[in-house]
Amino acid sequence: MIDAEHLARLPARDENGLLHAFIECPKGNTHKIDLDKKLGIFRWAIELPKGLSFPANFGFIPATLADDGDALDVMVLTGGPLPSGTVVGVRPVAILRMQQEEGGEMVRNDRLVGVPPLSQTFGEIERLGELHETMMWELGVFFRTYNELIGRKVEILEPGDETEAAELAERAIAAKVEAES
Repeated sequence: MIDAEHLARLPARDENGLLHAFIECPKGNTHKIDLDKKLGIFRWAIELPKGLSFPANFGFIPATLADDGDALDVMVLTGGPLPSGTVVGVRPVAILRMQQEEGGEMVRNDRLVGVPPLSQTFGEIERLGELHETMMWELGVFFRTYNELIGRKVEILEPGDETEAAELAERAIAAKVEAES
């Protein structure tokens, strides 16, 4: 089981300083899967329309608190899918900045984009400018389509670079520490 108690012991960073990314939804998956932290199980959330699948492994950085009140969302770029429940060390390389409708108003819900250094496909990427020129656009199209599917308005903003991504992670780590003190 992977419950809140187990997740609470998982730090935001590994021993090498990489961010821990906890994968909920594998790349290529056609179903949204969420971790139910109270029950310690994965729950099916929604089936995506035919032809739509997750363009990257999707999850969160444990021991963080993002502006939306949840752990910081992360998209992990690898050549293939990582199973739900996998923890992988990633280097932050970009931010998919977005606003989505919550309770009738638009709120920020950015996603960190990270790469595992040992990935054969993406491991050498260290900066936003090194990603394929359409990568951030593709990630944005996916989230725009997904949010429209569930009836939520969304606006994709200009992406953030690797420096801003590292700062976003640091703020989310500090916010979690502050919330627990």
